[in-house]
Amino acid sequence: MTKVVYPIIGRQTSLPFYLTGIGISDPEYHVVREKGLVSHQLLFTSGGEGRLIVDGCEYMQTAGTAFYLPPSLPHEYYPTNGSWITNWIVFRGEYASQMLANMGFNSFKFAPEINTDKPAQLFERIFAAAADPVSFGEKASVLVYEYILAMKTAMLSPDSRKNVGSITRQALLYIDNCYMNDITAETLAGLSGITVQHFCRVFRAETSMRPLEYIARRRIAQAKSLLLNTDTEIGEIGRLVGYEDRNYFSIVFKKLEGVSPRDYRRSRGTGSL
Repeated sequence: MTKVVYPIIGRQTSLPFYLTGIGISDPEYHVVREKGLVSHQLLFTSGGEGRLIVDGCEYMQTAGTAFYLPPSLPHEYYPTNGSWITNWIVFRGEYASQMLANMGFNSFKFAPEINTDKPAQLFERIFAAAADPVSFGEKASVLVYEYILAMKTAMLSPDSRKNVGSITRQALLYIDNCYMNDITAETLAGLSGITVQHFCRVFRAETSMRPLEYIARRRIAQAKSLLLNTDTEIGEIGRLVGYEDRNYFSIVFKKLEGVSPRDYRRSRGTGSL
């Protein structure tokens, strides 16, 4: 059962944070926002399964996943495999963007697994406050701030109980969905709101690879599948996995596999060029 409150906005616009909407979507709908939202959005999944698409990358949504969407970021999400139940809030504030950036929410964030206990408790309190048309403004503003802090701990803190190893998990998930794009260590570190140096240390300790090496291996793994199972031209396969230059693609492939893409296909695949 879907429950939504869109409060009447008045004098609360002077507050650091003010609520513009809160809801439980059961089931969630297919949403396409080509220009994004005007407000900030925090959403966690409480049941079912869905998909989120941001910047051409797809993120699976299951119970315990969460994401933050800044204003004006184009996105799409939809339920899969039946229903998808979401708990979401949207909010604004004159200095909200700067305050959120200082907390680590400086861009889109996705967390594949969080402890939703504290956020869910605060969510219910915000929902109750939003239903009060007289005094909800200040009360909801305080609760929204608490909610953001709780989501920061759940989504971005490497010390969170359910987030052990989350820095690497988020990076691996992002790479698996976006390996064909230009991915930098800065982008991967930004997913967890940490420095590049700290991210690279954690990633290498947990995977025994540097981030760029893992990206290359992920690309070549996909290229091998395309070489064996399709007739796609080798240069096009390189482009599909993220290498615009065919020669550079061949160099990376041979470095990791010991043979060129052409020889790999001839010995194991279709023999097509």
